[in-house]
Amino acid sequence: MNVKRHAVFAATVAGLLAATAAAQAQRAKDTVRIAQAQTIGSLDAYMDPRPEVYFLSDAVFDTLIAYDASRKDFAPLLAKSWKRIDNRTLEFELRDDVKWHDGKPFSADDVVYTISWLTNPETKLRFANYYAWIQKIEKTGPNTIRITADKPTPYDLAMLASANVLPVFPKHIHEAMKDKLEFGRAPVGTGPYRVVSLDINKGLALTKADAYPQANSAKSAGKIKNINVVAIPDSGTRGAEMIVGNIDLMRDTPIDMAENLASMPNLTSTVTSPNGSSYMLIDAKGRSGRKELQDARVRRAIMMAVNPPELTSMVVGKAANDIPRPDAMCSRAQLGCDYSAQLPPFDLAGARKLLAEAGYPNGFDTEITAPSAHSGRLGEIISGRLREIGIRAKIDTLTFAAYRDKQRLGKIEILVNGWGGGGVADVQATLDFFFSPGPTDYFGVPRLTELAKLSAAEMDDGKRRALVKELFDTVTNIAYMVPITAQPAYWVHSKDIALSGDVTFSAWGLQSHQIGWK
Repeated sequence: MNVKRHAVFAATVAGLLAATAAAQAQRAKDTVRIAQAQTIGSLDAYMDPRPEVYFLSDAVFDTLIAYDASRKDFAPLLAKSWKRIDNRTLEFELRDDVKWHDGKPFSADDVVYTISWLTNPETKLRFANYYAWIQKIEKTGPNTIRITADKPTPYDLAMLASANVLPVFPKHIHEAMKDKLEFGRAPVGTGPYRVVSLDINKGLALTKADAYPQANSAKSAGKIKNINVVAIPDSGTRGAEMIVGNIDLMRDTPIDMAENLASMPNLTSTVTSPNGSSYMLIDAKGRSGRKELQDARVRRAIMMAVNPPELTSMVVGKAANDIPRPDAMCSRAQLGCDYSAQLPPFDLAGARKLLAEAGYPNGFDTEITAPSAHSGRLGEIISGRLREIGIRAKIDTLTFAAYRDKQRLGKIEILVNGWGGGGVADVQATLDFFFSPGPTDYFGVPRLTELAKLSAAEMDDGKRRALVKELFDTVTNIAYMVPITAQPAYWVHSKDIALSGDVTFSAWGLQSHQIGWK
């Protein structure tokens, strides 16, 4: 037995020494290797809008401007200055010292081409609504452009600053392609990193751009020379590769495994700032036919059965105490966000009392819809708490496509899902998604739709925030929807790596320039 223990100990020490040596070798090469669950075959965020693609696309492409969440203000990027001509018109002066990664100069023609292509009715995109506010774009000088909205648009700068929404493409390459899908497979951008190779099976290799003159407080030049990204679908395999030093950085790991990995001598973890929340939405409109849920007392009782720290610990484990529950479905770091109403507290006794007052002392049966495995795990915890107040909730975990079908048919009773704010530094993406007429409206309250519409056209910041405050306070006070936990990203990485904790609206919870050496 002692011999066996000695052998295991020796093997473990050997493995750790090998992993440490591998990490030191990667630092000497100035290379970080990232593992993610999903394969990447394209870096075109327009054609393949996924969090993994947004993260990598932002490394390769730039927007006109960037949003500095720490200052709650915009910073120059491809545009060096801008001014508001009137409530519908923005004028930008562009940089004249930026080059595409193939050496061709960046120009106003690239911006005009990109936005003209996006707003062309013939261009079929999943999120075409992101560009619906743009009436026209025109070149007004060698390095100046004007963007005109179809109406006053207070969120215009935020949309132009979003890496999820408007990365600029090179006209000299993209325009000539008959099949636009081809561009994402061999992308050329102006960002802090250029693509060395991209293969759906072998992964992605990035290297730091030779020059990045547009660096600013919101988007700096890369801190690492090389970034290699591979897809490893199985979390256990990713963990094993991390242990032996073949991988330097990963996320999307079950929290118990992540904490075990982070406890190893050569590894650690970082929780990056939340950029959204998991939420619970209840069918107050009665689309699903579950009449019990149309009673505000019942909805409030359900929300009082939610224990946020319990849910957050499922997401980030021991770090839960440092991650507060969001107070509303928007972030103070977003423009236009405001609220004052207090969320329902965790109170099982109070919840049972409300159910009895509503006429359901013995509870009732219902269903929680979860569009992902993560949401399903949160739903299971909530279902357990609901049983303590007499509500019997089964879980229906679905694929995204099946969830959308169920939503369209109005069959959702209680929804547990995630929302990242649309990846935009403004509240309007949230308002448009949840409070516009259509299949996502589970409230049936005309005033909420009116407030969202008024907010979308109010240029005065104080007046706009007053509209948004009324909307979110109404949602909280009548118990329509509630954030249940923050959505921070939990990263496991080599101890040689430092991740900046700056607030980001990246759907992946990290941007390439936030990765550096200690």
